[in-house]
Amino acid sequence: MIHINRSGASLGTFSEEDVREGLRTGRFIGTDLGWREGMATWQPLSQFSEFGAAVPVSLPSEPPVPASTGAPPPTATATETPVFRTGLPWEHRGERGLVAAFFETVSMILTGPVQAFSLMKTEGGFDDPLIFALIGGSISTVIWILLSMLLQSLGMFTSLTGREGALQGLFGFGLGGFLAIIRLVLTPIIIAVGLFVWAAIVHLFLMLVGGAKKSFETSFRALSFAYGSTSLFLIVPCCGWAVALFWGLVADCIGLACSHETDTGRAAAAVLVPLVVCCGGATFLLIMLGGIGALLQQQH
Repeated sequence: MIHINRSGASLGTFSEEDVREGLRTGRFIGTDLGWREGMATWQPLSQFSEFGAAVPVSLPSEPPVPASTGAPPPTATATETPVFRTGLPWEHRGERGLVAAFFETVSMILTGPVQAFSLMKTEGGFDDPLIFALIGGSISTVIWILLSMLLQSLGMFTSLTGREGALQGLFGFGLGGFLAIIRLVLTPIIIAVGLFVWAAIVHLFLMLVGGAKKSFETSFRALSFAYGSTSLFLIVPCCGWAVALFWGLVADCIGLACSHETDTGRAAAAVLVPLVVCCGGATFLLIMLGGIGALLQQQH
């Protein structure tokens, strides 16, 4: 078993196979310090002979850290470990394969968002994160729509009449199915436009609170990877939307904090304040419209 430490904080104890897999997927990096019983000092993982081939790039090594005999020190020390953004598995999908890279990235973001967004590249274009978000969002939307159409075809909805009945005879499904097909076609466009708008709003608020250490591209990448992963919860019946919403907001906050290297409070403010403003504005508008409607009724 190998003890692993990064920047003075313990990451845990892992088997050789777990460490090798972690280096391959980006969970660990070559400059993480490792120690196991019998070693006199902590050593970067890149200097372990059994892990040399698993380290993706050649990284500068750190000075060895003395370790006492017996149990390892609670933390390995002193020196700051530089952060190497080796990229999420999705950013290496050419070597790992499209499907494997997608689900590895989803798993990392859902189970270890801090580590995942600490590895995410903050630059490199909009296409990688956008494609990832489109895949995740489209999968959940398509499954939900197909399930609705299946239930309709099994007669679990009321019978169709009038124009809906004509569409049923013409296309083989009712108006709901016809609209579902349109939504399937428009889903990628809606997701793409929504991501750019949301990222622009969040990045603006992040600038206002002093947390935007990097460019709009960095914010877009973090929010897109967060959405592509958490939107899959929509597949879960009944409560899936609530889980997707909650975990999506959490992932947004963590993603912004790690990618911009700012504190979580500023990141949370950039994500939550726009929602509060929008919800408050919508509530005020509904109250105003309700009041106007009541006045009009009284006049009549």
